[in-house]
Amino acid sequence: MISQFRKHRLFFLTFGCTLLTLLFFGVNTIAYQALIIDKHSEGQDKLLDYVIELRNELKNYHILPYALADNPTLLAFMNTPKDPALRQRLQRQLEDLTHVSKTQDWFILSAQGDLLVSSEQSPNFNLDDYFSKTDLSNVLKEQQGEYILVSGYNPKQYHSAHLVLAPVYTKTGLAGAVAVRINVSDLIERWNLLDDLVVMTDQNSLIFLASKLNRLLVSNWLDDHTDVQFLNNTRSKIYHLNNENYLLQNVTLDDLKWQIHYLSNLKGIQKKAQNIAFISLGFFALIFLFWLYRRERALKIASKLENEILIANSAQRQRVLIENTHVGLLQLTKRGEISFVNPMGLRYFGQRAELNSHYLYEFLPDCPENQIALAFIKSLQIQEVAGSTFAENLLEQEVVLQKENGQVFPALLSVSSLKWSDSQGYLVTLLDISKRKRAELNLLDANTRLEERVLERTKALEAAQKELLRAEKLAAIGQMSTAIAHELNQPLTGIRTLAYSAELLLKRQDSEQALKTLIDLESLVVRMQKLTSELKVLAYRRPEQLASTSIKSSVERAIESLGDDVNNVHWEIAFNDLDEVIAEPTRLERIFSNLISNSVQACAELKITPNIKISLETHDEQITISYQDNGPGIEKAQLTHIFEPFFTTKPIGKGLGLGLAISANLAKDMNGALKASHDDNSTLVFRLTLLKA
Repeated sequence: MISQFRKHRLFFLTFGCTLLTLLFFGVNTIAYQALIIDKHSEGQDKLLDYVIELRNELKNYHILPYALADNPTLLAFMNTPKDPALRQRLQRQLEDLTHVSKTQDWFILSAQGDLLVSSEQSPNFNLDDYFSKTDLSNVLKEQQGEYILVSGYNPKQYHSAHLVLAPVYTKTGLAGAVAVRINVSDLIERWNLLDDLVVMTDQNSLIFLASKLNRLLVSNWLDDHTDVQFLNNTRSKIYHLNNENYLLQNVTLDDLKWQIHYLSNLKGIQKKAQNIAFISLGFFALIFLFWLYRRERALKIASKLENEILIANSAQRQRVLIENTHVGLLQLTKRGEISFVNPMGLRYFGQRAELNSHYLYEFLPDCPENQIALAFIKSLQIQEVAGSTFAENLLEQEVVLQKENGQVFPALLSVSSLKWSDSQGYLVTLLDISKRKRAELNLLDANTRLEERVLERTKALEAAQKELLRAEKLAAIGQMSTAIAHELNQPLTGIRTLAYSAELLLKRQDSEQALKTLIDLESLVVRMQKLTSELKVLAYRRPEQLASTSIKSSVERAIESLGDDVNNVHWEIAFNDLDEVIAEPTRLERIFSNLISNSVQACAELKITPNIKISLETHDEQITISYQDNGPGIEKAQLTHIFEPFFTTKPIGKGLGLGLAISANLAKDMNGALKASHDDNSTLVFRLTLLKA
């Protein structure tokens, strides 16, 4: 809950800061627009006042040159401009007029714009530096007989000059003009007393009055502006000068072709708009903080009420949980006195049992099972248990409790430290384990009976196993006896027949046939001897000591032992002299001899040339020798019986079926294994695995 309040407070503070920032910029923009619109209206009124004041100022000057235009001396001088007496007299008149009219200078100009006579009141003023003769001549011709006001500009000195002209006519026509240089700079200085600025330009857009902005305005200064539109759709211009902004307004005097430019400084407007915005920001900030305070107060009150409801609900749930739990709960004071018992605890001891204000040891009979629990609970009356922490199990064991009627029952007693507020006590949990004890006894009895039955069954199984083993041995002996009897009966029958035949032949004195019969008799005896030899090898005891044996040497000796039977065999042997295994040379040779002999006999039956492949694979501690030929192989169903004694696929009299069984036993005696399987091409492959030397 506290974390949620903090999140809400942070959200509203962030939202409030964003809103106040937007409010500041919004109020600043609106206030600035309102102030600049008011400034624009004020500028229009100022321009009107400036026009009226300028008109009144110029009205005092435009009649001055006409006071001399009809002067006889001037007219005579215009007819004879080279007369020195007339020039001198006219110059004195011009000087007198300058003093009387309080003007700057008077000039007499020819129709071509040449200066004829000057009052010479301003020695540093040169008319040619401000006015061009051609321009003056053109003005006189264009404005014949009318009042003329002409402005000139000196770019070197950054000064302007203004002439009021009155044409002079003689009998021959326009002879020249009377010019009076007037000064309106005092008027501009009065206008430029404040932060706002006034600039006047002539018909050629040349600045001639700008006292505060002298040398700061260039010829194209009007181009450096920004067009703006106010909220009331009024359009105006903002002029930038000296890192300040000015509201630019102008008015044109049509008759003079002059322009009055009024530049209102916006610095004060910007500051005033910011002040209004800050005041509004402070006002709205106070409103927001007051609203935030009221909201926080309301949230705290709501949170407090919610917490109280949650605490009440939690207490109610805890009460229901305690009352409905299937474990007896007791609350002890730090002195071990019972202060609370839940309904299950009362049910354990009896509904009428008086437990409160009693001690728990009163319900523990004095018996060996309760000695530890009694000692611990009685120690609580003497002193508090040192080092106890909240929810730490101080005691947990099986005890015997006594009910109100004197009956006893086994229970699991657990005592834990319990802290709340500034108090300390203990929480005791009781669990009646009578059913569990009975179940344990029943289980113990069942285990005893089960052990007896298992023992009886084990004895029966051992007897059955011995009988089965005996039967298997008898069956194996019977199978082997049958096979041996079959193998021996055939040569014995032949021997008896051949002996009888030899006896008859000797009686007939046919010694040659009798000798042949005796040779056949000898072959049958050799066959019986071979059978007994194979049986002897099958039962031969394991070697006492194995040694490092060369695989290649064992294969070569096996091939030599077979003699002429392997003359036509094609060999593919893939190993060298360094490949050695742990084995007995004679046994390893016998294994290879049996495998090769079987391959030769199988290929002879098919009348094909034997092709025998022998290779090996080296592992970490073992070597696997793979052996395969091009014989007919064996069916998969018979593969599991291939190593059984007397199992053979050859016709009767062609084999005993002991070779592979003897080979498998020899491999096992050398801690190895001989196995047979089919590869991907269904070719029979024998794999002999032995330990690496």
